[in-house]
Amino acid sequence: MNTGRRDFLKFSALAGGGLLLQGAFPVLAAQPAGSDVGYFVRILPSNVLEFSLTHHEMGQGVATSMAMIFAQELGADMAQFRVLPIPDTASTRYVLSGTGGSNCIKDNYLHLRRGAALARQALLQAAAARWKCKPEECITAHGFVAGPKKQRLSFGALAAEAAALGSPANRDEFRKLQPALGERVAGDVVGKGQANVYADAIVRGRQNYGIDFSVPGMLFASLERSPQLRGRVARFDASAALKVPGVCAVVKIAAHEEAANNLPAPATFFSSKEAVAVVATSTWAAMEGRKALVVEWEKPAGASHSNESWEAFAAQALDRDLSVVQETGSAPAERPNMLAAEYTYPFQAHACMEPMNCVAHHQGKRAEVWVGTQGAIGWRNQLARIFGLPESEVVVSPQFSGGAFGRRFYMDTAIEALRVSQAAGNVPVKIVWTREDDLRHDHYHPYTRSRLRAALTPEGALASWQHDEARSYFGNPRGEHPWFAYDTAHMRYAFANLQGASPLQGGAWRSVVANHWAFSQECFVDELAHAARKDPVQFRLDIMRSGEEKPAGERYKVSQKRMRQVLEKAAALSGWDKPPAPEAGVRRGRGIAAYPYMHGNSYCALVADVEVRGSQFTITRVVAVVDCGLVINPDGARQQVEGGIMWGLSAALHGGIRLADGAVVNTNFHDTPFARYSETPRKIEVHFIEDAGAAPCGLGEIAPPLIAPALCNALFAATGQRVRELPVKLAAA
Repeated sequence: MNTGRRDFLKFSALAGGGLLLQGAFPVLAAQPAGSDVGYFVRILPSNVLEFSLTHHEMGQGVATSMAMIFAQELGADMAQFRVLPIPDTASTRYVLSGTGGSNCIKDNYLHLRRGAALARQALLQAAAARWKCKPEECITAHGFVAGPKKQRLSFGALAAEAAALGSPANRDEFRKLQPALGERVAGDVVGKGQANVYADAIVRGRQNYGIDFSVPGMLFASLERSPQLRGRVARFDASAALKVPGVCAVVKIAAHEEAANNLPAPATFFSSKEAVAVVATSTWAAMEGRKALVVEWEKPAGASHSNESWEAFAAQALDRDLSVVQETGSAPAERPNMLAAEYTYPFQAHACMEPMNCVAHHQGKRAEVWVGTQGAIGWRNQLARIFGLPESEVVVSPQFSGGAFGRRFYMDTAIEALRVSQAAGNVPVKIVWTREDDLRHDHYHPYTRSRLRAALTPEGALASWQHDEARSYFGNPRGEHPWFAYDTAHMRYAFANLQGASPLQGGAWRSVVANHWAFSQECFVDELAHAARKDPVQFRLDIMRSGEEKPAGERYKVSQKRMRQVLEKAAALSGWDKPPAPEAGVRRGRGIAAYPYMHGNSYCALVADVEVRGSQFTITRVVAVVDCGLVINPDGARQQVEGGIMWGLSAALHGGIRLADGAVVNTNFHDTPFARYSETPRKIEVHFIEDAGAAPCGLGEIAPPLIAPALCNALFAATGQRVRELPVKLAAA
């Protein structure tokens, strides 16, 4: 809590005798001044608790887990809770800041508990005043306060008296309240499986998403965008489009581009492409008008990359453009057992099930936006700057989204919608992307090429580790570099920035940098174990004996203790010491990978079993062991790990963006599929390592990076073939 302000928590009375708790969280360093993040909880006389979200619900279950934390500390039942959507940025300053990095529960856990503890203390004090006893003689449980003589009153019945503690007349008394957190961090609510609070609405088709939103008088737009990242319109012919029934106008909108990560342009962060928009009275008319539109594009210089030319360019950068970011120790003079390998992680599209969409109304001196966003406050501030409006005159109303995975951090949809609204005469406009738009104009997971080199001692220990990396986004590695847990006398990390030359704009994609770091590192460690003639699990344990916390840039330290724990438990639960039985015509293999997700401060080890027939393989079993601190909702936690495995598996089997002449070739799910049912592991087991005194850590992004290296290591065990680039391809036996 922001202990520098005495009024960081406030009570006030609601009409009809309820209680309103307002809580402010500390301002994050990355947040603009004045954009406190907090929560509202209303205790109604009916004993219903209205809990307002402060983070974006996009299917990860944060609405359920945050309410569970509050309920546990308060002494309430989840059946009492009504979880409300995020308010818009105009209704209160206590709104969503940013949702990502697996940080929502980790960062808000203590704030929520403290707020609930204060509310509990106020309810206890109100009950004690009624019953003429001491507050410490009373307890809260299941939405009621119980007294020493078996008295019982609901929270709702006491809400008005509890709220009065926060009135000006009682402010000094209110400030004296020093609620202690409950001794139990788990109990009736936390640690018990809980269905998603929105599950009923979702399965009944009652849950609204951004794509469902509308305002009176709204028009619709479909945009033809430049095929290349920085392409410009040479000319366009709207005559045929304007003849389509329902088409009202055809307007050109400018691109938006600005530097990112303190790098010079053309390194992009928030960007939208130049486009021609067809505005109509329905989405269908807009899309039909767009089909009739004729646009000729000016291709930017140097925008002719294919996959082959881009990969060659990245390979050259590893030789030409490296800068050493970190080096510890000195390389051994003699390296009798030196190994080297290169790994490639391709561009990846988000392909959220709900395509990008936005409703916007530019009103001249004011603007409103209704959109599924992971960062409403940041969007409001940036849109105000881009459109030259006061921040107070820009309102962003967050909507639920059908998946995000980092894609909804980027506000190209809002920039486009506001520009179309402005060009069409300041009318409200809704844009809906097609699936083809979604795949061709994404903010893609960065392409990464890594060259790894290592020297082994005669005893098979790690004498030197060198990681050279060329990457097309998140181009400033000074504050963060690969999360490396292993002991070595010499370690060097060098980086080549491909961002400015990239043919595609980059973005956060579920698990972000951990995807390519885990893939290259854990596959190469497996290669080293084979070269050292050691078991892959034992080799990893042998090079994590110091017990040290390994620095990974300026922000993080990787715990060897926690890495060893997940690795050892995964090996034990998977039966690692009992290899799969041989069978005629079937090659079987088992592979392991372990890696942290330091943004969320969690650790995971994953074991995959495969069966190979010819060049086809089946994943028969996956065992995941996760250390994410305290597990708030076991059902939701298991779903996040299982879903993360499938997310990473889709990328490993079918992911990758294909380029021709600087433009994306992928169009839809037929050429960019998800993992199919037949490709799903026959069995997925998820286990958690819990410390009763631990706080919760991040969970949503811990599993995706590990399935690719575990799978590739299993395939090597089965076939002797090393897979060093994705998507996975096996040669015929």
